[in-house]
Amino acid sequence: MSDIEDTQESSHCSQCDFEQLKALYQLNVEAKRYAESAEDAYTAGFKANARLYSLRKKALYGLKRAILEELVDGGCVDTIRYHNIDGKLYYCLYVGEFSFHTPTDEWDTPPRDAPPSPSKSLDSFDADPDNRTDHLSEAEALKRLTEQFETPNNYLPTPFVDRGYGSEFAGWSQLPGAIEEGDRVDGRFGREITNPYDEFLFAVGDTFQTKKGDCRILDRYQAWLTPWLDRAPIMPRTVYDVELDGEVRETVRQRRIVDDWLILVDSLDDPVPNVDGRQAEMAGDAYDRVAFDIGDIIELNAEWDDDGPHYSDFSHD
Repeated sequence: MSDIEDTQESSHCSQCDFEQLKALYQLNVEAKRYAESAEDAYTAGFKANARLYSLRKKALYGLKRAILEELVDGGCVDTIRYHNIDGKLYYCLYVGEFSFHTPTDEWDTPPRDAPPSPSKSLDSFDADPDNRTDHLSEAEALKRLTEQFETPNNYLPTPFVDRGYGSEFAGWSQLPGAIEEGDRVDGRFGREITNPYDEFLFAVGDTFQTKKGDCRILDRYQAWLTPWLDRAPIMPRTVYDVELDGEVRETVRQRRIVDDWLILVDSLDDPVPNVDGRQAEMAGDAYDRVAFDIGDIIELNAEWDDDGPHYSDFSHD
């Protein structure tokens, strides 16, 4: 708790009332527990559990940092001090009967009214679990903070933990922001698509014939999915909503359209599919480089990765 004497007698607003601050204090307790559990699991060789606990720890500290910024911006903080603990600099924010440390390097600019230099040096945090008061359960604390602020699921560095041939959601499934396999990639978790094979080959509105029937692209997006031929890991994959022979199908993998459905062309004289997306450019480049005659024997050289075979070069007689 706080060692400052001039504590608030009453709350400034709903964000900093006693029950919310108590929940925020409990969040800090739970984050420390996850940190300890991650270390214990790693030492015991349970790497997946260690990864899950570490991700939850980071999510809770991320939420704590965001809440403290809101309290500063809302004028809820009584006093800010600048502490040097174990050689690292922290702001100590006093709000009512509570105080919260936050690393200075996590703030782009110093909080309003923060002092210019450390006012106290401490040997360490009081990290003895016996000194922690469990005012609330983890579930109740997170429920309160999510209702007043936001969900800790928004602060997961990555949403899934790999377990052999499967993956599990790393966050709190009972809270908003939880995701499961098949959900759209929504910009959280800092994931960018870097695999060139995950480029969109088709544009919305493209129509073409496949061996499964006439296909029209209705929408395209990234979804959290496993590789086509395996069960782990869950990553952003390129998918489409399509109309295939009059039936709407959602979350169709690009690999399925290309490697399973197979795009057909009208004739060998016009071998480029009637599409506007990247697929047309790729097909056009290939046919510009190689001329095929009837009777040619083609040998394709496949390169394999998690998404299956990719035919990057070939020879013909």
